[in-house]
Formats: sequence, C-alpha cells, structure tokens
Amino acid sequence: MLRTAIALTPRRKSGFAVAAAIVAGFAATTVSADTLAQPKDTSLERAAADYIRFREDVAAVEAMPFDNANVTREAHRRFAAHDPAGIAGGWVAYAALVAADTPEFAAALKKELKKKPNRRKGELGGQQGLLSNLAQDPSFARKLPGANKAIASVLSMTARDGARITALGEAFKSQAYAMQKTKWGKQRISSSQDRLKEAAKFSRGRGDAPAPAFDHRADGGVIAPALASASGEWSADWGKSAPAGRMSEANAEVIMDRILNLAARYSTNSLNPKIVKVYAKNNKSQRCLEMSKLTLDQCIAATRTPYEEAFCLGEHALNDIASCTGWVGGPSSS
Repeated sequence: MLRTAIALTPRRKSGFAVAAAIVAGFAATTVSADTLAQPKDTSLERAAADYIRFREDVAAVEAMPFDNANVTREAHRRFAAHDPAGIAGGWVAYAALVAADTPEFAAALKKELKKKPNRRKGELGGQQGLLSNLAQDPSFARKLPGANKAIASVLSMTARDGARITALGEAFKSQAYAMQKTKWGKQRISSSQDRLKEAAKFSRGRGDAPAPAFDHRADGGVIAPALASASGEWSADWGKSAPAGRMSEANAEVIMDRILNLAARYSTNSLNPKIVKVYAKNNKSQRCLEMSKLTLDQCIAATRTPYEEAFCLGEHALNDIASCTGWVGGPSSS
C-alpha cells in the first residue's frame, strides 16, 4: 500500500494536472500510477469541514477555564456561528470519509473496479459498472462486502463524538450551578439583544471553514483519506470512549446509503460538487438543528448573567447538537 501526502485546498487543479506536473518534474524517475492517485475533487472534504469546525470549537471551549464571564461569551459566539445545514451536511460528508477509510470497504471497491464487462448480460464493468449500480440502486454500496465494517466505523465515530459533546454540555450545566456561588457568575452582563447581535457579527466575519491536510492511501485505483494521519479535530477518534449504537431509527438506513454512496464515489475518484450537494444532507438532523438554534436564541434572550448563559449553552448549543447529529446511530437496546 502506497502513501502520498496531499495538502487539500478549496480550489485546486485536477488530479490529472497534478500528476502531469509531477511526471514532468521527475521524468527520470519511475513512478507507479497508485503513487500519483489522489482525489480529483475536494468538495467532500470542504463539506466535511463545516462539521469539523464544530469539533474545533468544542475543543477550544473545553480548554477554557470557568473562572470569568468570558468563557460563556466566547462559547456563545462560537456555537451560535454554526449553520444547521452546514453541520448536518458536514456530518454526512465526514461520515463518508470515515467509511472510505475503512480497509474492508476499500477492498470491496477494489474488487468492483476489477470486474470485466459482460456484454451478453448487458453489464458494465469497472468504474462504469460501479457507478451504474450506485445510480440504479441507492443501497448497492451497503450490500458490498466490507460495508458492515464501514457502517460500524461510522456508528462508532457518531457515538464517540456525541459522548464528548455531551460531556462538555453537562459540564456547562454543572458550572451554571457552581457559578451562582461566585460574584462574577451572578454579575449583570450586556443586554441579550447586544449579545445576539455580537454572535451574528462573529458568524458573518468568520469565513469558510478550512479544508484539511492529510495523507492519502492509494491501492488498485481506490483512494482512502488516511484520517489517522490527520491533525487535531479531523481524526476519526476525536470523541470520548462510548459504546456504538445501531441504526434503529426510521430512515437511518437512508442516511447510511448516502454516506456509503459518497464514500464509494470518493474512493473511486467519481465525485463532483453536484453529487456532494445531493447526497451530503440529512433533513432530519437539519430540522432538529434549526429548532435547537432557535431555542438557544430564545434561551439567551432571557438571560441576564453568565451562569444563566452557561445553562443555555450546555443544553441547547451542546447537548441538543449531539442528539441532532447522533440519531442515525442511536444507543443499542438491551
């Protein structure tokens, strides 16, 4: 298995253009095709970056000590800046990267790419055959060998992320009670309308979430993102230890089909922004997140002190988010 370090940017040349430049610069060197393989399109990573930015904000707020009123102000600015559609779609996109990084699923895709056309049966082979099957049957990828391993990886990531986000949410709620015993925790702060306007201004000035930089593995025409090589919040094991759930909720399999479809197309260099826009979405999560954002704004509007803000943030900016993104892999029943 070969590795090549790829720095992803929002706008970049195609994989073929990059490969051509490398070959021109190292004409005297023999390089295998797999060494040059890399995603031609980075729209999946750019979509996933919206979810990863939420992870980054969680990590940043975790590191802040509860010893002054700035902690709730900074947390409110960061968490209120997130767009529900961005988090919902970003989670699907990131889950697709997790699935694409599963060796067993990659092996199944490699086998699909090796299939020969069967003209007598009218069956396409290779990449064309795979794409045809994905287009005709949305659940095709879920039926591939190794798909269960990919699903398990996604469910495990979902449970761990939820555990870490919820842990911070509960910490905020606990601190809300402890802050009532401090002078600064009970002091009056600026009006709620000023604070909501401040958060909106922060959101407008923040800019797009940055794309990642991590190694890619290439084997037999199948590309994997090697998330273990990613720094900080792009790592699949970012969350806290937690038992993985299962797809028990209605429509969970539909979302998983989208995730695996994106993963299969990403791994076989068959993605484009239009496909990502169609598949990287989760309407149930988005509606849940929209309600959570509305409830957070209403809760903040009723606050006058840092300890009241802390409770609103713990319940609606953190716990609600974990619930809205985690429903696909709900807890296993006993």
